[in-house]
Amino acid sequence: MSRFVCVTLLMAIAVALESGCATKKYVRNRVAERVTPVENRTGELEETSRRNTQQLGALRTGVEDARTRADTAQATANSATSSAEQANNRVSGVERNVEDLRANLDKYTLQTTSMVFFRPGSAVLTREAMAQLDQLASQINDRRGFVLEIVGYGDSPGATRYNQSLAQLRAEAVQRYLADRNNVPLMRMFAVGFGASRPLIQNASTGEAATASGSKTLPRRVEIHLLTNAAVEGRPLKTPSTGAAR
Repeated sequence: MSRFVCVTLLMAIAVALESGCATKKYVRNRVAERVTPVENRTGELEETSRRNTQQLGALRTGVEDARTRADTAQATANSATSSAEQANNRVSGVERNVEDLRANLDKYTLQTTSMVFFRPGSAVLTREAMAQLDQLASQINDRRGFVLEIVGYGDSPGATRYNQSLAQLRAEAVQRYLADRNNVPLMRMFAVGFGASRPLIQNASTGEAATASGSKTLPRRVEIHLLTNAAVEGRPLKTPSTGAAR
């Protein structure tokens, strides 16, 4: 009897153990069936998230590139606009300069008058006259747009052929000296003799030269008028000096 009980108990224990193992295996299988899809889904979501992150990064990079290109294009457009405005300003400036040049082409302004004197009956320059001409030439050696009007006068008030010829010789002597010794272009000098006309008169009381009234005439002279063209900007002249009366 006891042997039968023992066998029965052993069989019951074996059945219980087998049933327990089966239950655990079943549970494990059921858990695995539920966990595996979740893990797969989780992996898919992670991959999707990774791709989305990459796409967002690429999109952000594209936006930054587009913004950079837009800024560059705007800067180029601004530069082009500025260059166009500068070109228009230069053209306008050139047009104004041309108009000014055209308007002032024949306008000359007297800047200064110098005088040199000669001995009676002579057309030979004195040393003092040469020094005065050298001083005048030093004032125009770097000047543009100038003309020297050289006017010679005779010895006596008489309107004679001799006086006219002497006045012309004196004017030409001044012109020749300026061209030969000081390299003043001949094209910028005009020499003419007026004989005894237009006498310069010195006021007897003040000693100052005048052209109206007085007591002492100053013949035997050459006047050099420096004229400059209004269209050409020149260097300011030094204070001119005129020769003393002989």
